[in-house]
Amino acid sequence: MTTETHVKGDTLTVRRVYDASLAETWDAWIEAGKTTHWWGCSQTTKVRSEVEPKLGGKYHHEMTIEGQGEHLIAGEFTAYDPPSLLAYRMPGIDPEQTMDVRVEFKEVFGGTEVTLTQNMIPEPFRGMVEAGWTASFDRLARFFDGDRRAA
Repeated sequence: MTTETHVKGDTLTVRRVYDASLAETWDAWIEAGKTTHWWGCSQTTKVRSEVEPKLGGKYHHEMTIEGQGEHLIAGEFTAYDPPSLLAYRMPGIDPEQTMDVRVEFKEVFGGTEVTLTQNMIPEPFRGMVEAGWTASFDRLARFFDGDRRAA
C-alpha cells in the first residue's frame, strides 16, 4: 500500500490504508507516546509530543529536524469524534492566517483507511507540506510494522 496525495488549489488530501485496526490507528494519532515514533518529515530525528485528546484540547509536536533544529507544530482540536474523526486548527506561516486539518478514519477490508485534508496552505509551502505529510504517513506504516524511532 502506498500513500496517495492530491493537491488542488490550497488544499492537500492524503490517503492511505493501514494494516492495523481502527482502534490501533486512532490511538497512534492521539497518544503522545505513539506520535513520537512516526510524526514528522523524512529528516525528523526526534519528536516530543503532548496531546490533549478532546474537543478544544491542545496538541504540541516539537520536531528535531536534521540540519534545521527544532520545529514546532501546535494547535487546537476543533472536532473530536473517536474513532472516526479528528480535526484541528493550526497557525499558518502568517500570524493572521490559520490552516485547518481534518483526519477521517474508516474501517475497510484489510485495515483502516486514513484520509487527511489540510486547507489554506500558502502557495510557497504546499510542496513542503505535501512532502511532510507523505513522510509521516509512510512512517506510520512502518510504525505499525514495528519500526520505532527513539522518542
